[in-house]
Amino acid sequence: MSGAGDYTRILSRVMSSEQNSGAQAEIEARLRSIAERVGRGLLPHPPAERTPSDQHAHLLEEALQLYENELSWEEETGEESTEEGTVVALVFPGTLALVDALVTSHPPSDRGEGGPHRDVVASFVDWLCSRLRKLRSGQIRGSATDRAKEVDMTDRLIDLVLYRYCGLSAQEIERLDAYRN
Repeated sequence: MSGAGDYTRILSRVMSSEQNSGAQAEIEARLRSIAERVGRGLLPHPPAERTPSDQHAHLLEEALQLYENELSWEEETGEESTEEGTVVALVFPGTLALVDALVTSHPPSDRGEGGPHRDVVASFVDWLCSRLRKLRSGQIRGSATDRAKEVDMTDRLIDLVLYRYCGLSAQEIERLDAYRN
């Protein structure tokens, strides 16, 4: 597991252009699939808004830390595992709550804070897709069982994050989940 300060460096330096283009292709394919299945256009990707770089780095680091911490907890406890699989929304409640907060508009404060931070969520999804590609290719070490479980959880988490990123309704999410199953 990486240290807190390493997350931003991981995203900005370690992701090769090949990994980044692969992650972008994965995101674009998922977004096209979502738009087709819900039958409507989605918010623009990448988003037009830009969070100041220091705030962006801080918020992205928080999302990455939450992911790592919640994943580690699930690996330790297996609390959210059932015979049908892992309930990903219960494994990553903090991560999903942060994503909810980042895609929601808030009145700006005197310090310029507020508004949506969809660009941070887009960066987080980039990182998740890159990690998923590394897991699938065996670039991340660990037992085959642990990697397979993390692949399943990360794959599902990407969907849940994108549903929030796209501002989908509960009915649209139900429709998408029916396709998934």
